[in-house]
Amino acid sequence: MEYVFDESDLFYQFMKISHKLRKMIQNKLKCFDISFEQWHMLYFIYQNEGCNQKMLSKASKRDTGAITRSLNTLENKNLIERKSSFQDKREFLIYLTDKSLNLFKETSKLMLQNSQEIKNIFTKNELEMLFYLLDKLDSNL
Repeated sequence: MEYVFDESDLFYQFMKISHKLRKMIQNKLKCFDISFEQWHMLYFIYQNEGCNQKMLSKASKRDTGAITRSLNTLENKNLIERKSSFQDKREFLIYLTDKSLNLFKETSKLMLQNSQEIKNIFTKNELEMLFYLLDKLDSNL
């Protein structure tokens, strides 16, 4: 029997919403010349100044090759800098540049606005239930 994804399928609904959210964010970040993935990487580096590539790979659940390509792009845009570790000269630690700090501050405001717009769709009780259900789903996957 062939399975067809439709509106009643939970997986279909998650994919549809994920696509809409990603597209909405991409459109808002376009004028800053960064993708959502790049913004997310800058966010992680902002929170973990001096992190290494392995930490980024583990946190984003992406392979190191993809992380290297993303870091190269960010470095070419002068948004990050890599410095050799004092403990291990083969390891590079990643830092934000002044340019990316300014960009991050501007784009963070947009991200907070997006988040608030989405939260405003729901009542307080609906939002609490939504977070409860999403946490339950996340902990069981």
